[in-house]
Amino acid sequence: MTLTITLPEKIEEKLQRRAKAQKLSIEEFARDILVDALEDDPFPSLEEVVAKIRSTPPNPQSIRPAVGSLAETLRSLPDDPDFDLATWQREWAEVEAEMKAITRANEIAEGRG
Repeated sequence: MTLTITLPEKIEEKLQRRAKAQKLSIEEFARDILVDALEDDPFPSLEEVVAKIRSTPPNPQSIRPAVGSLAETLRSLPDDPDFDLATWQREWAEVEAEMKAITRANEIAEGRG
């Protein structure tokens, strides 16, 4: 692959000096720098992250046992006096209409509509 990179003059001069010191062309030296930098990839793949998570034992201090029934707790909560079901349903209908419009526009833009 051929790649053209425009560098500031000071960087080019440093690159040239270091390449000369190693008896390499500037292109070979720059290629070696890039290869070295990319071989030691500091970012793990998604699979590596998932494997690390799966292999990590649980921390007992982060686990809290349940203290009662979730269903009972939810049933015993007071009603929210500021909640208006009609307003919520209207706003949710607007959200759904917007999502449908976006989906339709995407289908048309992608030639599926």
